[in-house]
Amino acid sequence: MRTLLLFLFLPFVQPALAQGTWTLQQCLARAEERNLAVLNAALDAQLAGENKDRTYWDLLPDLNGVATHGYNYGRVIDRFTNTFATDRVRTNNFYLSSQLDLFRGLSKQNSIKQARFDADAAMKGLEAARNDVRVSVVQAFLNVLGLRERIAAAEAQAANTRAQIERVRALVEGGRVARAEQLTLEAQLAQEEFNVTDVQNQHDQQMLVLGRTMQLEASELMSFDIAAPAISDLEVVAPAVTEQQVLENVLRTHPAYAQAELQVLSAEKSVAIAQAGRLPSLSLSGSLGTGYSGRDIRTVGDPVIGDPVIIGATAGGEVVYAPNIFYNTELTPFSTQLDQNLNQSIGFTLNIPIFNNMRNHYAVQQARVQHEKTRNGMTSLRNDLQRNVLDALVQQRSAHRQFLAASKAVESGTVALEFAQERYDQGVITVIELNTAKTTLNNSTANLINAKYQYLMASKYLDILQGIPVSL
Repeated sequence: MRTLLLFLFLPFVQPALAQGTWTLQQCLARAEERNLAVLNAALDAQLAGENKDRTYWDLLPDLNGVATHGYNYGRVIDRFTNTFATDRVRTNNFYLSSQLDLFRGLSKQNSIKQARFDADAAMKGLEAARNDVRVSVVQAFLNVLGLRERIAAAEAQAANTRAQIERVRALVEGGRVARAEQLTLEAQLAQEEFNVTDVQNQHDQQMLVLGRTMQLEASELMSFDIAAPAISDLEVVAPAVTEQQVLENVLRTHPAYAQAELQVLSAEKSVAIAQAGRLPSLSLSGSLGTGYSGRDIRTVGDPVIGDPVIIGATAGGEVVYAPNIFYNTELTPFSTQLDQNLNQSIGFTLNIPIFNNMRNHYAVQQARVQHEKTRNGMTSLRNDLQRNVLDALVQQRSAHRQFLAASKAVESGTVALEFAQERYDQGVITVIELNTAKTTLNNSTANLINAKYQYLMASKYLDILQGIPVSL
C-alpha cells in the first residue's frame, strides 16, 4: 500500500523537490503519503478487504488430506485384517475428508454482509484519516502565509522608520530639531525590528510544524520552502449558507460519518450471527480412504501336497490320515493393499443446540450491547460534526466582521499616518505622536491579516468537512 501511495503521489513530490518550493497540493500529497495514521488506515482497509474475500470462500466445502505411518506393538486387532497381532506391525493410513455446511442459521451469509460493511467502513476510515491530515496541513500552510504577510508589513514599517531617522538625523545635525526626537525614532525602530524578529521566529516555528506534519526528513527540512499563492485579492464575504445546510452536506459526504453508519450496520449483522447459534445446523461430510497393514498375507502359487498326517484311529484300530495341503504366502504388496482397502463414506450431521451453558444467550446479549455502543458512537460523531460546523461558521462570520472592521481601521490609520507625517514635517506634532499613529496602523494591519487568514482557514475547513477539494 505504501508503495502504491508513493507511486500515485510521485508526480507531485518530485517536481517539488526539484524546484525547492512546495505548493499546497504537493504538501498535501506528501503528508498523505508519509502520515502513519493514513498508512495504518490503508493497512486496515487491506485487512478488511481480505477478510471480505475469506467470507466468500467459507461457503465452499473444505478438503483435507491425511497420511500416517506408524508401528503397533503388543496385542492389538489389525484394522485391515481383523486379526490379533502380538508382534510389531507397520500400518499406513491415507484419506481425504470434506465437509460442507448446508445450513447454519444464515450465519455465513450474514458474515459476508458484515464483511462488506467492514471493508467499506475501512475505506471510509482511510479517507477520514486523509481528511485529518489535510486539516493539519492546511492550517500550518495558512499560518505560514499569514506570518509572511505580517513579516512584509512589519519590515515595511521598519524601513519607513529608518527613512524617517535619516531625515531627522539631517535635521538634528542642522540644529533644526532636538536630538531627543532622533533617539525616540531609534527606540521605535528597535521595537519594530524586534517585532520583525518575533514574527520571523513564529514563521520558522510554523514551517517546522508544517514540515513535521508532512513527515519530512531532517535533510529536507533544511531546504524546505513553500510557494505562496496569490491570495492578496481574496474576496471576504459573509457566509450565505445556514448551519443546517452545511450539516446536511457534511453528513452526506463526510467519510468519518459514513464509516460510523457502516459500523452500525456491521454491528447489526453481529447480532444476527450470534442469534444463528440458537438454531439447528446441518452439514454434509464425506471421506475417501485406504491403508496398508504389515499383517496382510496372501497365498501364492499352486497348493503344495505333503505326506498325510495321522489324526487318530477308528474303533477297530485303523489309522486315520488327513491330507497335508499348504500354500506358500507373501505379504500383500503396498499398491495392492491400497486398492483393496479403498473405502468411501458420506453422511449428514444435524446439530440441535439444547443447552450449552448459556453461551448463545450471552453472545446475543453482548452483540446487542455492542450494537447500541456503535449507535451511540455514531450519534456522538454527529454531535461533534455539528459542533465543528457551528464553530467554523461562527469563526467565519466573526472573521468576516473583523476583516471589515480591520479594513476600515487600516484605511483610517493610513490616512491618519499620512496626515501625522505632514504635521510632523511642519513641526506641529512631536515624534511621539507620529509613532503613535504608526503603531495604530501596525496593529490594524496585523489584525487585518489575522482576520483574513482566520476567515480563509474556516472556509477551507468547511470545504474539507463537505468533501470539497482544497485549493488556494
